Amino acid sequence: MKRLSRASILVLAGLISAPLFIGACAGPKGPTQAELAAIETERRRSAQEDSVRAAEEATRLAAQAEEQRVREEEDRRRREAEEAQRRAVEEARRMATLSSIYFDYDESELRADQMATLNENGRKLREYQPEDNVLVEGHCDERGTVEYNLALGERRASTVKSFLTDGGVAETRLETISYGEERPASMGHDENAWSKNRRAEIKRK
Repeated sequence: MKRLSRASILVLAGLISAPLFIGACAGPKGPTQAELAAIETERRRSAQEDSVRAAEEATRLAAQAEEQRVREEEDRRRREAEEAQRRAVEEARRMATLSSIYFDYDESELRADQMATLNENGRKLREYQPEDNVLVEGHCDERGTVEYNLALGERRASTVKSFLTDGGVAETRLETISYGEERPASMGHDENAWSKNRRAEIKRK
């Protein structure tokens, strides 16, 4: 067998190692077209999923905002209805309340300072539940005899009735009664108490 020379051996070694050296220097191979296409497909799928999630979140937030708006609108309407009802009840109570008319000692003539109150009573009787019947009660303080005070109380009630009928309240709705000194508004025995007892009370029946 013929022995190779040293030079031949070196050449043969170079031929064998050259491809390995070149491959090592070239580094790893890049992705193929198929791999690039798969990556792009995955990127698009991920972007589409993100877009769908963003749209779903926007829809959810919009629905929540609409629910909140509806609740606030319902609360506003409820508060307005409650306030309107409260005002209606308050107005009904105010209109139903009729004020007493006060007189001077031993007098059945209307005092000037009572005219506004009596006019307001007449307005309420004309405008609020005008079908209601009304009782006008005449009252006196404790001075004077029982008989005298009963007659004085009747005169006071009649004076108020006449004023109301002249102001447009139907006479058929009005009835008078005198209690004289029997039903005092104040139990005192001085002018402060007596001034409260010399009165005509107007009550819906």
